[in-house]
Amino acid sequence: MAKLAEIDGERSCWLEPEHLVGRGPQCALRLSRTHVSSQHALIRYNGEGWEIVDRGSRNGTRLNGETLESGRAYPLSPGDRIEFGHPSEAWTLLDSAPPEVMVVGLETRAELLGTDGIIGVPSNDEPLCTVYRDRDGQWKLERLEQPAAPLRNGTVFEVNGRSFRFCCPEPAGRTLTAEELREREKPLLHFFVSSDEEFVTVSLEYPERSVDLGSRALNYLLLTLARIRLADRENGIPEGSCGWICKDDLARKLRMTAPQVDGEVFRIRKHFAQRGLEEAASVVERRPRTGQLRLGLSRLRITRA
Repeated sequence: MAKLAEIDGERSCWLEPEHLVGRGPQCALRLSRTHVSSQHALIRYNGEGWEIVDRGSRNGTRLNGETLESGRAYPLSPGDRIEFGHPSEAWTLLDSAPPEVMVVGLETRAELLGTDGIIGVPSNDEPLCTVYRDRDGQWKLERLEQPAAPLRNGTVFEVNGRSFRFCCPEPAGRTLTAEELREREKPLLHFFVSSDEEFVTVSLEYPERSVDLGSRALNYLLLTLARIRLADRENGIPEGSCGWICKDDLARKLRMTAPQVDGEVFRIRKHFAQRGLEEAASVVERRPRTGQLRLGLSRLRITRA
């Protein structure tokens, strides 16, 4: 992932697909010096590499000492020196790798990368909402108690009074047809539980492979949700209604608080995403505006060790 760094300073930033540089509030890289124009230059990825375009700045943009012609695109390479309006405002491109999905805090400039297919906002340690890639490749924003909403490159949203921008360098992904979705065979979520229930190991089993997800404390939340879904099924409840439980009731069962349950759900999804599993976003489902959630996988097996 490409990064721009100040040559004689400590500032740096990951590059968005279209990275506007200038003094204006809409700029991804905001420079406060008076010789920098409001919208000074644009650094962008053209699908093959990075390039820079001067936006008609008052004091010009220089690339390796050469003044750029306004409006013309110039290719960039790692190590290039870029000056915005004055030699004292000098930056360099550290890497020419393509851009990646991320969420950027507009006030703090914090950059949250989506390399695992899931991002906690405002942070992974304290996720008040979740940005994730769905099974069909569509990126979505999930707020507590609200339906997940699709995201596009440049979408700005607010969390707890702070603004964030979603950056996505590639198409969000096409929606699969109903027939294509039916053709995907659902995996089996398999729990191995010790006799004293102190250890819960989980694996996700596909027709041709099995993914060991290990023994982790958060597996007990998954096991609890699995038992609720299986019990509902045994009682004849329709599959679409199986397994739902109020978050507060689940918190009491697990001797947690409701916010702790939200944190565990995020960590579960993150763990699945880190293993490259497309079920990461759907392993725990939320029912909008009800405060309910359930295990999102329907094929389940619990084995006593």
